[in-house]
Amino acid sequence: MYKTIVCAIGLGSRERARQLVATSITLLAPGGDLHLVHVVEGFPAVSPQHPEPRAVELLKDADHKLVEITRSLPLKPIMHVCTGEAVHTIIRIAEEVGADCIVIGAHPEDILDKFFGSIVDRIIHKARCSVHICRLA
Repeated sequence: MYKTIVCAIGLGSRERARQLVATSITLLAPGGDLHLVHVVEGFPAVSPQHPEPRAVELLKDADHKLVEITRSLPLKPIMHVCTGEAVHTIIRIAEEVGADCIVIGAHPEDILDKFFGSIVDRIIHKARCSVHICRLA
């Protein structure tokens, strides 16, 4: 069991997100901390005072999704909804919170994964902690 888990929630369905959260809770030690991370990619960090309007909309949608998913949980996770590059941001948050495990979902490869490598592959190679991969349909 892990004391601090970072669970990376992607843009997939709420059911997939619930599966990731349920797996994280199963792996979490009693009294441990669960951090849910959702990263909105593709928006340059122009200025915190003048964020990109579409990024603000996507961040609100992601926040709403996480609140809905966690509403009935037996614990209160710490939520991180931010913009940036997914791999770098997930790794950075895991290091900042002292995570001993990252939980991430793997989906069937798409054509872009073959060219650029999947987020899961890159996290496995860059993480300084354990990585638990959930196979998602």
